[in-house]
Amino acid sequence: RRYDPTPCRRKPAWGPRKGFLVSLGRWSERGSASMRLRMRVEWSRGSPYRYAWEGGGLRFVGQDRPAPVNYGLVEGLLNPADGEEVDAVYLGPPLSPGEEAEGLLLGMVALADGDHKLLLAQSPEGLDPKEAARLLAWFSPERRPTLLGPEEAGAWVKGLKERQDRRLGAFLGLAVGDALGAQVEGLPKGTFPEVREMKGGGPHRLPPGFWTDDTSQALCLAESLLQRGFDPKDQMDRYLRWYREGYRSATGVCFGLGHATRRALERYAATGDPYAGDEAGAGNGPLMRLAPLVLAYENHPDLLSLARRAARTTHGAREALEATEVLAWLLREALRGAPKEALLALEPFRGADLHPALRRVVEGGFWEAPEEGPGYAPGTLAAALWAFARGRDFEEGMRLAVNLGGDADTVGAVYGQLAGAYYGLGAIPGRWLRALHLREEMEALALALYRMSMASPRE
Repeated sequence: RRYDPTPCRRKPAWGPRKGFLVSLGRWSERGSASMRLRMRVEWSRGSPYRYAWEGGGLRFVGQDRPAPVNYGLVEGLLNPADGEEVDAVYLGPPLSPGEEAEGLLLGMVALADGDHKLLLAQSPEGLDPKEAARLLAWFSPERRPTLLGPEEAGAWVKGLKERQDRRLGAFLGLAVGDALGAQVEGLPKGTFPEVREMKGGGPHRLPPGFWTDDTSQALCLAESLLQRGFDPKDQMDRYLRWYREGYRSATGVCFGLGHATRRALERYAATGDPYAGDEAGAGNGPLMRLAPLVLAYENHPDLLSLARRAARTTHGAREALEATEVLAWLLREALRGAPKEALLALEPFRGADLHPALRRVVEGGFWEAPEEGPGYAPGTLAAALWAFARGRDFEEGMRLAVNLGGDADTVGAVYGQLAGAYYGLGAIPGRWLRALHLREEMEALALALYRMSMASPRE
C-alpha cells in the first residue's frame, strides 16, 4: 500500500524544516522541573474556532466547544502512538493561533488511547485545582484522562527524544561516515594523515562535508519509500536517474559508481526487471544505503526479507544479500535500544546456513583488525563491526573505520548507520554535522521515515 507522507493534520511529513532541532532541544536534563519546551498554538483559550498548523501555516478546522486552555503542538517531537507531533496545552491568558510559546513542563494528561497532552506554563506554581478539573472534564470519559506530574512527563519526553535521536543518528551517521571516508577513499591504510575532521578532498575533490554515491543512493531510496512504499521498480528508476543525470548527487553528476551497480542499472534499463543484480555482485552497495529502509519498516514482520529484496535490485551474490539481512537486524535492534553486547553477539544468525565468508563474521571474525577497508560485503560488515566493538563512542569508532583507507567511505557509512542508531544523533560531533551537505533535508527525511514506521508498521 502506498504511504501518504502528508498527515491528516499539521505539517507535511517531510521537507526542510529549519531549526526544529533547536526548538526540540530547549529543555534541561538537570531535572524535570526545569524542562522547557516550545509549542505552537492552534486553538486559543476560550475560543470555539479551531485551527491546525499545516505546511508552515494555519488551516481552519471548524468550530467546537471553547478550549479551556491554549492548545497546540510541540514541533519536531513525534508521538509513536499516532505518528503526530506531540500535543501540548499552555496555561494562562489566551494566545493567538500560530503564536509560539515557551514554558516550563508542569506535567501531562495521559489518555487511555495512548495520547498525551503536555502541560506548559510560564511559572512553576502548578495547576489550580479548578483549572485542572476543567481541563480533565474537557476530554470524554471513555478516554480516561489522568493527570501526571513533571517527573513522569519529563521522563516521557526524554524517552521520545532518545527514540528520535537514534533514528536521526542512523541516517545522518551514514552521511557523516561517507563524507569523512571520501577524503581517503582508495588510499592504502597508513599512507595518509589520520582523518579527524571534515576537510574534503579525496579522489573526487569534494568540498568539506560532501558525500559520495553511498548517500546519493540512500536519498534515492528514502524518497522512493516515502512516495511509493516498497517499490523496487521505483527504486531502480531513481538510481538510474542518479546514474544518468546526477539526480541526488552532492555535485550534480554521478560519481563513485561500483561495477555491480553499473551492471545492474544497465541491465534494468534494457530489460525493465528491477531485480537486476547478478550473482557476481558481492560488493557492499546494498549495505551502504540501507538505513532508510530500516527506518521505514522497522516494525514490519518481514523486515529482513524486504532488506534482501532491496539488495537484489543491484546485487545478487548470496553473501551480499545475507550481509544486508544481518545489517538490517543490527540496525533494527540498535534503534530499539539493544545493548552493544547483544548486538555483537548476533545470536539469531549463530548456526544459520550462511555463506562461509559471512559465517566467519557472525561467529566473531570481526574482532580481528582489518588490513584496510574492503569493498566485499562481508568484509565491509566485519570492518564496521570491528570499529563499533572497539570504539567507546561514535567519534572514536568512526575514526577507526575511516582510517582503514581502501573503501573508507562505505565502511564509514555502514559504521555510521549502526553507531548512529546505537548512540543517537547527539553523539555525533557537532563539528561534523555542521559541515554536512544537506543536513536539514536528511533530518526531515529521517523523521518522515520514522512517521512511516508508525503509520504502517505491517504493510
